[in-house]
Amino acid sequence: MNHFKKLFESTPNNIHKLVFFSPSSKYKVISNTAANKLLRKVLTELKIEPITIHGLRHTHASVLLYKKVSIYYVSERLGHGDIETTLKEYTHVIKELREEDERGTMKTFEDMAV
Repeated sequence: MNHFKKLFESTPNNIHKLVFFSPSSKYKVISNTAANKLLRKVLTELKIEPITIHGLRHTHASVLLYKKVSIYYVSERLGHGDIETTLKEYTHVIKELREEDERGTMKTFEDMAV
């Protein structure tokens, strides 16, 4: 996150704090292909296993869900048309969280019996 902070501070005219900002682009962002190439290059230099931009997006959403951020907010943040898309895409995370909730519920009531 410190690298991103420095990036935003050093990129003039990047008022929306875009990670892949390109002042010469019509939409002020670089293409997905260019972003993936750049990301692969940087990660390789850092000796980090490469991941795609889409992979980062998926990781971002999964981390938010594991941190108990509302699925409604995550769905909105991802730009999904409806929450069903998010539920379908992140079923594995939601299942794990439900199992965790079940354990927490059982513990809550077991603690009350003591």
